[in-house]
Amino acid sequence: MFTRYALSSRELSTADLVENARLAGLDAVEVDYDRLSSEDAAALVSAKKSGVQTTSIDLGSVADPRTLEGRLSELLALSAQVGNRRFVITGGASGDSALDSFIEGLRWLADQTEPLGFALVVRVARPEENAGQLLHSTRDLRVVLARTNRGNVSARADLSAFLGAGEEASHSTADLVGRLGHASLGAADSVDVRAAAPFLDDLSSFGYADVVRVEAPSSETARSLIDALGGNKTFDADRVNRVQEYIADDGLDAIVLNASKNIVAATGYWPMNGTILALIPRTGTPHLFVPAGEETWASRSGWQDIHVYQAGRLIDPSLHETVAKEFGALADSLGLAGGRIGIEGPFRAQVPPHMAHEVSGRHESLRPVLEDVFGAAPVFMSDKWTRSRAAKTEAELRGIRRAAAIADVGLRTFRDGIANGVRDIELGTEVESKLELFGVGRDGVSRVRGYAFVMSGPQTSQCHLDYEFSSTRVQRTGDNVLMELAVVADGYWQDLSRAFVIGEASLDIERIYEVAEASFVAAQRAAVPGATGHDVDAAARQVVEDAGMSEAYPHQTGHGVGVAFHEQYPLIKPGSDHLLEAGNVIAIEPGVYIPGIAGIRNEDNLVVGDPTGATSLQTVPHAVSVAR
Repeated sequence: MFTRYALSSRELSTADLVENARLAGLDAVEVDYDRLSSEDAAALVSAKKSGVQTTSIDLGSVADPRTLEGRLSELLALSAQVGNRRFVITGGASGDSALDSFIEGLRWLADQTEPLGFALVVRVARPEENAGQLLHSTRDLRVVLARTNRGNVSARADLSAFLGAGEEASHSTADLVGRLGHASLGAADSVDVRAAAPFLDDLSSFGYADVVRVEAPSSETARSLIDALGGNKTFDADRVNRVQEYIADDGLDAIVLNASKNIVAATGYWPMNGTILALIPRTGTPHLFVPAGEETWASRSGWQDIHVYQAGRLIDPSLHETVAKEFGALADSLGLAGGRIGIEGPFRAQVPPHMAHEVSGRHESLRPVLEDVFGAAPVFMSDKWTRSRAAKTEAELRGIRRAAAIADVGLRTFRDGIANGVRDIELGTEVESKLELFGVGRDGVSRVRGYAFVMSGPQTSQCHLDYEFSSTRVQRTGDNVLMELAVVADGYWQDLSRAFVIGEASLDIERIYEVAEASFVAAQRAAVPGATGHDVDAAARQVVEDAGMSEAYPHQTGHGVGVAFHEQYPLIKPGSDHLLEAGNVIAIEPGVYIPGIAGIRNEDNLVVGDPTGATSLQTVPHAVSVAR
């Protein structure tokens, strides 16, 4: 599990709640509205500065939300100060007329809060609230959602509430798909880990990627449950520190990011459609700007300052207007007016967001808007930015390893699927399908894409060209079959290849395989900290040259992998002075291609660090053939 948790407790003061969250290793709390004094508010503001965010305010049982009108301005102002974007609420009376009043009031509250980027989450009543309460089951929640009919109103998936109502948690969660706005395990000392683990898996599978509330009277109780479930996914402070070191080193006051790979590199979050922007100052808190509806996904990054803007409706301002307004306010408050602001330059290639069918290029058009906002022309970020991303943090390595475990399913599906009579396109689509079916929901992964290109027979001798595709060719016994595979899981990529012969390999193909495999092993052993990209390439290339096949190896030996399929650092090719360092993730892909016979390329992704050679992330071995 890699869920991020928020601590809640009705037994602790707000200051003690924050302190216990910190002691439990958590960076989020949920607080109760009826206990918010001015001292509590001050404690929450102070907590935010030290890294503990208020992720939700529970308004409690309310018969008619319109009764909140008198304190609404104060509540919204406090929420803005502490970074809260979510209010939780349940119905405080029973009966048909009570339901009508609650829904009318909920519509009113939704209309007041939606333009400001706040979300409302409806929950069932807790056991101690049960007398005379309105909402007790998933069915009650669905009725409220349907009748309220507001985009910023969703439901809480609450494990303890589902079980208390005699419901099956998996079915109840599935019934709220698309309208999940918050999740809760209930009281930590009564949570059944055997029920909680599949519940968390379901949340991830059904698209929920935000914080999960756990109620506990102490840090020890909370920590015990979280350890049993497998940990807490939090903000990657190491990566942000490295980003801010780059900003200072490059003489900038702040950077503005929009491209998908750069958002992943800075936040750990893979954008939905490429309209997210990040503003990271040289010191202090980074800011993330997210379109309404995507904030529950973006919260997975654990960033403290997420600003939600309205987008997509006819009445909403353009992205440029939003940037001018929101960034203008930050330019003043952060003292960035007239500062040196770094932005993304033109890209040779763009990495797609989750909505891969349409890659955003808005970073180019935002330059004049940012010039107006900051009162000075922004500058393109230097090459130091891409270099700074090459060595991965522990959190990034975890994300890459999860992607590798999923990609292995694609490699196995390919290996086990090649056979006499199979069409290349059939196997390619099967690989892609298996990747997504296996990967989504595994180890907290919420989104997976696979791109498999299967080629067979003499066509494999041309697969080093940039024209790989899966055709309708039918595979035959004795054919060499090669797959080029790209996999992305929550924004982290794998770049892989495998080649196998159906049945017994010919002597010609066996010889090609032996040379290609020896070249791979030589490169792997040479990929140690301190080696240059040229050193690793030369080790691989020497093997092919010694075999008298130098012309059959026309491309570079490898490259970086991580937030992109091909990263610019380190490059492993002739003349490359890129130094390998511990934490680099590289693709090693030497290949030997003999026209009219076959092309063999086995490609793994490896972590640099071991002084005897890089460590492969793949478990599917290289082999010349598969028996049928």
